[in-house]
Amino acid sequence: MEPGEKASEYRRFTMRLPEATAARLSAIGRTVNKPAWKVIVTAVDAYLGEAEGLKPEERRAARALLRLES
Repeated sequence: MEPGEKASEYRRFTMRLPEATAARLSAIGRTVNKPAWKVIVTAVDAYLGEAEGLKPEERRAARALLRLES
């Protein structure tokens, strides 16, 4: 997000996700303390090589959260 931008000004996008994927998205968001939309933006940027993905310790923490909730 650029300074002065508001998430409410972004285009709305709705998708259906398998339950396991939605749980992963939620766990990652809690691990990195970001809302789901920012996790998705970062993931797309990382997929294109324009951002870093999760650090190993963040990946482990997200997996641990998933294990606790199942």
